[in-house]
Order: sequence, then structure tokens, then C-alpha cells
Amino acid sequence: MARNGAHRIRSARAHKGGRQARNRQPNRLRVQTAEQILDIIQHDGLSAGHHLTEVSLARRVGLSRTPVRAALKLLSQQGILLLRPRHGYVLARNGHDIGVPTELPMSADETLYQRLARDKVANRLPSCVTETFLMRRYAASRNLVSAALSRLSEEGLVRRGRGREWAFIEILNSASAQQESYQLRLMLEPAALLLPTFTADRDELIRLRRQHTSLLAAEEVASRSREVFHLDASFHEQLARMSGNSFVLAAVRQQNRLRRLIEYQGYRDVTRVHAWCREHVAIIDALLRGAGRKASALLGVHLANAATALMRRDDRPPPPDKGRADLRAEPGTS
Repeated sequence: MARNGAHRIRSARAHKGGRQARNRQPNRLRVQTAEQILDIIQHDGLSAGHHLTEVSLARRVGLSRTPVRAALKLLSQQGILLLRPRHGYVLARNGHDIGVPTELPMSADETLYQRLARDKVANRLPSCVTETFLMRRYAASRNLVSAALSRLSEEGLVRRGRGREWAFIEILNSASAQQESYQLRLMLEPAALLLPTFTADRDELIRLRRQHTSLLAAEEVASRSREVFHLDASFHEQLARMSGNSFVLAAVRQQNRLRRLIEYQGYRDVTRVHAWCREHVAIIDALLRGAGRKASALLGVHLANAATALMRRDDRPPPPDKGRADLRAEPGTS
């Protein structure tokens, strides 16, 4: 009996230790708030030594001071901020030198979300699952599984099934689905740059350009898939926002969510990452010059190149694309 009791105590301690290790990861709200603060730092071009206050940041991110305080502590732990006694937090270095989100740890539910996504794309998960099944498979708490499923639900990747089941929605893990996605984007995104409501945000374009040139100059890219995807998705989303059309923005956001699951592995191809970075920079430069038609044409070529690269990576024949040939035949269009 004593031996059994001691064994149970050791098992409980080991389980508690494992749970505490998982809980060392920050929660989603903390990481998201920290990302919002970093966006403010970069957008405002703040310099090293700038004093950040809880009150002003809470007002700008639309939250109470408690989550802002937790986010500032996280940024301090990452070496982005310095805590000075009786003064508060100040920037450790210039905002433009900070990479988002590579400098922040992933939240616990983000980690589980990515594991679920990878396993689903690899067809290692059934079409319907329960929270209990996922808890056992990933040795995760119910709260953590619920948070990850909530994230997938928000992004339209799972929905409530029968009883306690969650059903996965079709994602871009087939050649036809990927082809249809790029066909939609080719019709939508270049045309959005030509809408009469399109307004180029010069400050945002300059910020995006700086981030792209920084990535091009980076020595290590293959291990930074999270940051690279964030930059790629942000570029397309910002152009959609500049279109002034809420339906365009909603469609681009949806496509970003869907392609995130299937295209993560493509961001380990350094040659391809550098290629689309240069393509993005060319589009930005055209917009900064006021050459909207040129930017639209370049965006069409960029999307066609991305579609072809994705098909080739998966050893599938690229989809037919007459528009791509036409655009390349007129490189000087403006």
C-alpha cells in the first residue's frame, strides 16, 4: 500500500510538473496584446529609450491595464523592453529593428493549434473529433484544447458537429482547392488596386518595405516560418485594406487563414522567400510612385508565380495561366 501510495504521489507530481511546463507558455491574450503593442511601436517609429505607459497603451489597444501590464512584462522578458525602477518600461532598441512576431513566444493554444493544423493537413486526424479525443492524443488540458478549437472555429476551419463532435472544414490540402484559391486571388487582388476607393498609405507601405528589405538581408530564413508568413499575409491584407472595400478585405483575410495551414512548409524555401520578397518590394515601389496599374500588373504576376511554385513544390502540374504570359509580355505597363 505504501509503495502504491508513493507511486501515485510521484505520478501526480510528474503530471503536475508537465502541466506547469506547458503553462509556462503565455496565454493567447497576453501574446496578442504584446503583438498589438509591437505594432504601435513600429507604426510610430519609436526609438530606443522611449517610455511606454500602461494608460496610453490600454487606450490604444482598447483593453484594461491588466492585460497590457502582462504584455509589457512579456516584452521585457524577451529583451524588447527594459524595466527601470520608479520609471516603468522603456524600449531597449529602435522599433524598426524589432521583428514581429518572431521575437515573441507562441502561446500554449497557438502551439496546439499548429500541431492540430499540421496533423490535419497530413491527414493524421479524422474528419470529426471530440475534445476528449484531442486531450488524450496531445496530452493537453480541456481548457487548452477548447481554446485551440475556438481558434480554429474563428478561422472557419472547424464547426460544431453532432453531439460533442467538432467537424473539420475542407482546407486547401488538395490541388483543386489550391488552384481555385489562386484563381480567386488573381481575379480579386490585382483588381482591388485599381478601385476608385484605393488609397495608398505611404507610411504603411514604407514600413512594409523596411520589413521586407530586413528579411532579404537576414542570414537565417528557413527557421523563421512564423515571421515570414506573418509578413507575407500582412502585405496582402494591408493592400486589401487600402482598397477601401470591406468585402475585398474580408476575402483576403479568409484566404490568408486557409493558406496558412498548407503553405507554412513553403516558407522554408529560402530561394522562393527571397523571390517573393523582391516581388513585394517592386509592388510597393510602384505604389509609392503612384503607378497603380503597374502595381496591379506586378501583383498579378506575383500571385501567378506563387501558384506555380506551390504546385511544383507538391509535384503537381501548375494550373494553366494565360494572364501570366500576357503580363510578362508587357513589363512596362503602368
